[in-house]
Amino acid sequence: MRGVFFLKIIAPAILVIVLFVISFSMIFLPIVERGFLDRKKEMIRELTNSAWSVIDEYYHETERGNLTKEIAQEMALNKIGSIRYGDEAKDYFWITDMGARMLMHPYRMELNGTNVSDYEDPQGTRLFAEAVEKVRDSGDGYIDYWWQWKDDSTRIVPKLSYVKGFEPWGWIVATGIYLEDVKEEMKAIRGTIVRITLLFVILISIIIFYITRQSLIIERRRIDAEEELKHSRLKYKMLVEASTESTMMWLEGRLTYFNQPMLNQTEYSEEELLGRRMDELFVVQNGSLSDITKTIDQSRNIEALLITKRGKEVEVVLTISSIDIGGQRGFIFIIKELTRQLIRDKSTQMLQEELRTSILQMNAPLKLFVRAHETMDMDSHVPEAAEMMIKKQTEWVFVTKNNKDIVGVLDKEVFVKEAMAKQTNEKTKIFQVMKSPVVHVRETHMLFEALLIMEREKTDYLLVKNRQLQTTGYVTKTDLLQAQQNVSLLLVKKIEDAELVTQLQSLYDKLPGILSVLLSADSHYQNIVQISIAVSDAITKRVIELAIEKTGPPPVNFAFIALGSDGREEQTLKTDQDNAIVYAGNASAEVNDYFLSLGGMINKWLNDIGYEFCKGKVMASNPKWCQPVSKWKEYFREWVENSDPENILDTSIFFDLRFVYGDRALVKELKEEIAHVTDSQTVFFTNLAKSVHRMKAVAFSEKQDTLDLKKALFPVVGFARLYALKNNVKETNTIYRLEHIIASKKMNKSFIEDLLHAYKYLMFLRFRLQTADILSNKNPDNLIRLNELGNLEKATLKAALSQISDLFTQLGFDFEGSL
Repeated sequence: MRGVFFLKIIAPAILVIVLFVISFSMIFLPIVERGFLDRKKEMIRELTNSAWSVIDEYYHETERGNLTKEIAQEMALNKIGSIRYGDEAKDYFWITDMGARMLMHPYRMELNGTNVSDYEDPQGTRLFAEAVEKVRDSGDGYIDYWWQWKDDSTRIVPKLSYVKGFEPWGWIVATGIYLEDVKEEMKAIRGTIVRITLLFVILISIIIFYITRQSLIIERRRIDAEEELKHSRLKYKMLVEASTESTMMWLEGRLTYFNQPMLNQTEYSEEELLGRRMDELFVVQNGSLSDITKTIDQSRNIEALLITKRGKEVEVVLTISSIDIGGQRGFIFIIKELTRQLIRDKSTQMLQEELRTSILQMNAPLKLFVRAHETMDMDSHVPEAAEMMIKKQTEWVFVTKNNKDIVGVLDKEVFVKEAMAKQTNEKTKIFQVMKSPVVHVRETHMLFEALLIMEREKTDYLLVKNRQLQTTGYVTKTDLLQAQQNVSLLLVKKIEDAELVTQLQSLYDKLPGILSVLLSADSHYQNIVQISIAVSDAITKRVIELAIEKTGPPPVNFAFIALGSDGREEQTLKTDQDNAIVYAGNASAEVNDYFLSLGGMINKWLNDIGYEFCKGKVMASNPKWCQPVSKWKEYFREWVENSDPENILDTSIFFDLRFVYGDRALVKELKEEIAHVTDSQTVFFTNLAKSVHRMKAVAFSEKQDTLDLKKALFPVVGFARLYALKNNVKETNTIYRLEHIIASKKMNKSFIEDLLHAYKYLMFLRFRLQTADILSNKNPDNLIRLNELGNLEKATLKAALSQISDLFTQLGFDFEGSL
């Protein structure tokens, strides 16, 4: 044991100390010494610049006509020759001209007026010639040489000088430091640092010794405790009684020990429970529990029905562990009631393997599946299109207008049917038989979302565009289905087929499990949120359909719209409902009562499933938010024309509205009205900017325990909304809004890209936090515990918050004088 302990504890500690000493002497000390010398060099450079400034001042006196050149030069030489500095006030400056003639040296006056170009130090360095060469080449620089010690001509020591040329007069001014001084100072500093380091090493060694000693004691105690536990039957009884879960122990088929939670759950007395047999207490499918335990060697989970004293059947999960005590075979039972949380945990485990096999394809960008597209002008004739389809072996030809914008598509199947029906001839132009419009997606969408769009639009192909909205090709349903059959898509399918709200609740409980796998696989934030929104929309649509089955068909066309984070497609797992109903025509008591009843049923069922009621009552069940389209137009006109910074925050979520179900034309009509009423409304946008500017940026501090991620994101959401409305951008998603700002080239691209990265990182942290809370049976929130983050995550979070704070500066620039 001692040998293993030495290798695991003591040896690494000694190695750390040795590595520290080596790295200190070979890395840290040389860095300190280099830094000290660099500071000395910087000092003489600044001193030389000061002397140079004196010369420059006298030069300007000649330029101004106040002094003659000769008098000014003499005064400059006298002035600089009298300057002394240093601890003993013996350090000085010297001056030569570009011909290496000594103009002034305070200690070697015999050199003044002489040509010193051939002057050499004891090492053979022609220092003054080297100074001239240095100035001629670069204007200034450092030279190394040997020189007398200050005013002591008998002592020659190494010196480092900084030389700088004064071009108008052809002078060189210089001063230097004695390297002996530098070495002495370095020696003193090195001695101090070494003594401190030695003290630190001794202190660390004492601490390591103490920890090692304590660890050895703890290790011995642990081994002793394990040995004692193995040979003591009473320990099992203590384990059973100490468990907070319902626990019992069986030996040779007889119930031996149980705890109080077990008595509470079964409602038996101690005597009654001791007399029960295993198969009297538990019922399992396909046999008896006593027979199943005969085949258990170690541990196993089994679903069963627990029969209480009153005959009540309780669904439970048994965790059965096999034990051996003195040759007697037995089992420990831990009984957990099968609650919604346990069902969720079990569902999560079942999803793990299935998700892992499909996660790579699911997260693959759509551009990997893009086919090259063939185009033809709309005025071309049918025979030309047929010839292209045969030649290119393609089922689709996309139709352009003036060989630019794609306005439709020729579908081979439809094309052939019309030809066989003799509805076309050689003169028929292709725009007469094309299908329009063509549905398009961005190449950054993931495969999963593209399949959902195909299902919704009832199409077998999608046109693909890049970030610059340029067409790059198209994708087909066949290709995508072959590449991906994932759990997320199947979950949406099951939601669409659900007949009961309880079924939808069960399907909703699978979502945290899916997201947890995506998070653990470092999936992109947008992939995660798109799956969350896809599931949310599918559940909402199915709830509306089930509600309509109960209330009967609607009297007029209507649209169910999402607002706030749901409207922006940024809904997390900790979110409440923000929704409304818009219906056609004018309000009447009968129509209004129908939609209020429908809205109430929808909101209640969504709450039962897991989407909580809105605390501010912004829901379709609220009469204020269940109105005809004409009333909604009045709302938006009022909010825009009579806005102020105080109430605009309360109404801003309505500008993020998104169609979910019903008549899409009503939402389009409403959005066109919003674009119309906000056009050139300077006061509205100023007030909107003020409301964003008044939001406090969330700062990072090591002293705080938690940080509110939702509050940190508020300024980004408000900033993106402001510029989207101002530039008539139809997107409601914050990321897409910011990407439109980049595309518009109206703002610094780097700034917006940094803002995008910050936003995505904080949203990723929100999903990870809330998913972990739900899977741990905690109430999810937006408060991230900083002590649970690693150093890299803390640094990234700090940088993200700093980038977000920059948007307030941008607002100040764009709305200068108004904020």
